[in-house]
Amino acid sequence: MSALVDQDPEPLTLGPLTEFSADTIAGTTLTHSGSIIEIPFSEDVSKAGGESGGLTLTENISVSVDGVDVTDRYTLDADGSSDGQVVLSSSTAVDPRSTVRVAIDAVNDSLDTETIEPGSIDVTTASATIREDAGSTNGYEAETLAFLATDGSADLDQSFEVEDESGSFVFAGTTGPGSQLFTVDTSARNWSGGYAFTTLLDDGTRDRTVDLTLRTLELDVAIEDRNVTTADEIEGTITANSADRTVELAIRDSESTVVERRNRTLGGNGETPFAFDDSTLASVGPGNYTVAVTDAGSGASTASERIRVVDADERRTSFRIATVEEHAGDVVEFGVDLRYAETATVTIGSPEAGFRANVTVSDDGDGAVDVWFNTAAAVDVDDLPADGGDVFGVGAAGEGEGGSDDTIVAADIDPELTLSETIDPSEYPLAVRPGDDPTAPVEHTGTLLVHAAAPTGLTNLVAPSGTDVSTRDDLSAAIDSGRVTDAPAVAVGDVVVHRIVSPGLAGAFANQSGTSTEAFFALAGTDADSSRYSLNLTRHTSASNEGQHRLELTEENATVVADTANDTYFVAYDSDRISGFEAGDSLTASFAVNQTGPYSDLDGDGRTLTDDYALVAGAISTAADPVVVANATNQSIAGMTNAAPGTELELRIRSTDETEPSFLKTVRAVVGADGRWSATVDFDDQAVGDGFVVTSAVDVVSPVDELLVDGAVRAVLPSVTTETANVTTEALGGGSGGQSASNGRDGARGGSADRSDGSDRDPARTATAVPDSDTQDDESILESTTGFVGGVLGTFIDNTGEESLRSRLLGFDVLVSLGALTTVALFAARRE
Repeated sequence: MSALVDQDPEPLTLGPLTEFSADTIAGTTLTHSGSIIEIPFSEDVSKAGGESGGLTLTENISVSVDGVDVTDRYTLDADGSSDGQVVLSSSTAVDPRSTVRVAIDAVNDSLDTETIEPGSIDVTTASATIREDAGSTNGYEAETLAFLATDGSADLDQSFEVEDESGSFVFAGTTGPGSQLFTVDTSARNWSGGYAFTTLLDDGTRDRTVDLTLRTLELDVAIEDRNVTTADEIEGTITANSADRTVELAIRDSESTVVERRNRTLGGNGETPFAFDDSTLASVGPGNYTVAVTDAGSGASTASERIRVVDADERRTSFRIATVEEHAGDVVEFGVDLRYAETATVTIGSPEAGFRANVTVSDDGDGAVDVWFNTAAAVDVDDLPADGGDVFGVGAAGEGEGGSDDTIVAADIDPELTLSETIDPSEYPLAVRPGDDPTAPVEHTGTLLVHAAAPTGLTNLVAPSGTDVSTRDDLSAAIDSGRVTDAPAVAVGDVVVHRIVSPGLAGAFANQSGTSTEAFFALAGTDADSSRYSLNLTRHTSASNEGQHRLELTEENATVVADTANDTYFVAYDSDRISGFEAGDSLTASFAVNQTGPYSDLDGDGRTLTDDYALVAGAISTAADPVVVANATNQSIAGMTNAAPGTELELRIRSTDETEPSFLKTVRAVVGADGRWSATVDFDDQAVGDGFVVTSAVDVVSPVDELLVDGAVRAVLPSVTTETANVTTEALGGGSGGQSASNGRDGARGGSADRSDGSDRDPARTATAVPDSDTQDDESILESTTGFVGGVLGTFIDNTGEESLRSRLLGFDVLVSLGALTTVALFAARRE
């Protein structure tokens, strides 16, 4: 019999032990894949004193996790008898933070001549595996990774090298005898970004490459409510950009002492909710706490913002205002303040009041909830959905869904105390308490005062032609800029706005769908069973002697902007787009509520509002005809118009044919609240004696009625009595528009016509004071003449009142006049 010869004369050694997970590995059939432990020996091994392949669990190999023997969880899938690789597998995954140890006893080489010293060996736990055959894979920064050579060709003692994403060499290594694994601690190597692992053949040529991308885990924790009591839970959500990872949660106090810890596994979307129940806080008491979260695989960690915990006795709820007032049929709004409370339950009414309802609200964390109660929607309702339906809501009434992050979580109406008709004007008690139990003790009380509803105001307003008042923002901007004003008379083409104030409509309005215009006119009509009001225009005086004409405003010819919080509705339309009316007509706008709902007790007079206005033809005039300016800067051309205040008009100032050089100036002016307009023009480049014509362009003035007024440039503006032109509803006086005047400008422009529209735009007459002749009785001729000359030289200024003409406006004709006056003064002096 021949002697046995040791084919591997090197001493029997044990390589690094690794715990990892994989579905398969080349060369070994795995029983389980949850946890795999590789135990690499440098050569074939056997049980001491036995034959090759005789290793067994428990007798030769045992496994412990965090000090607990878990050998029975594992199966021996490879015994190392042929290549020294021992592989164990288990269906139970191991937390990467755990301490794993393998105890080895009585293990010899295959000839039973060398023995591994018995003992317990630490196992490196990998949180992710990089397979040689993966092509590409992802990992996370700070993880310990296991590189697995598993293409089925000489995978043991596999050589490889690593390059970074730029192609630079990082290091080269080998899995070692009896091993297919090499572990990489990315935290210790400070790795981030991309890397390539390439296996090498025996001759040094490249075999396979797997690309690794290291990502940041982006671990985060959000706490639902950071102000809680000792009777509350701490709830939150953990998020990361990886699924199915094990994380540790720990509540720490202000000194970083761990109060409680537990593990959670991230879901398939990388999130998981958590909650520490009220017993946790009750045991540790008030204070400041944080929730720390640590990823088991990478060690990445994060902590929540500070959580303030107070004694449960400090939890409070209250009404922001104790007494709330509203009209029957409207939407009641009130505020609830919460201190260390997530929910609050409000009760409206009582058995004595004849109505009672409860609503529970959940705060979004800011400690304040705005609640609304629709008194109209509550009629004939005895069962409510949990979200309050149309009766209760949060946020500002009318904002719709998404207007608030607070929510209604429960609502009910006492079936024995419902509303069979509109809520009665009366006092209704309010009560609030923390939590969701309407029978819990009340912490704060208040009162809801419901008033009787009735329409209170209808005002006719006007805005310039083309003004957009279709939204609340547009309307508010127009009002703030003075472009929406009272309107006793409206030029055809301007925008008419009826401002209606009518408490009692907001509840029904809120229950309508669509735009404000659609909602408003959905409630309009004369049928008391299906509508709430009507809005009509009636002609009672006609310029063409036609009979009475009535027009109902609808969504086809008008738009509506609603301010339900203030019971106000703005109905707007273009005055030139309503059929059956024309300039010269006197109109009455009528708003009447039907005798139903909150208005059932009103008589006819109390249900109707009216306001009158006149439709007039657009007109414009200048303050003087002809227009006289000085050859200076900042010259004013002014006048009047019946276009709506805020209207922007254009003036074109063109030189006459005989003026050389010719000129054309275009300026704009804005109509003031009193109908006056004024434009500033520079004439410093023009010569004394130049002539021009002023024309205008106003949206509501017809082309034949636009300005066509002569003008002249003078050295000194005359000091004479002037009359401001009067714009009437039918004709113009003074410097009026109208292109019937001759081109020679010497024809009469027509006298003023009486106003027939009731407008308050009365003509304003201004005159320069002329000294009374009696005041000069005691003056000498010399003194009078001297004073007159001084006035000519010193006080004749342009109409800006800022600059003397003495330095710049002495034309030839003025010098002649001054010379004559000087002669008279000298003659008078000699006489004396």
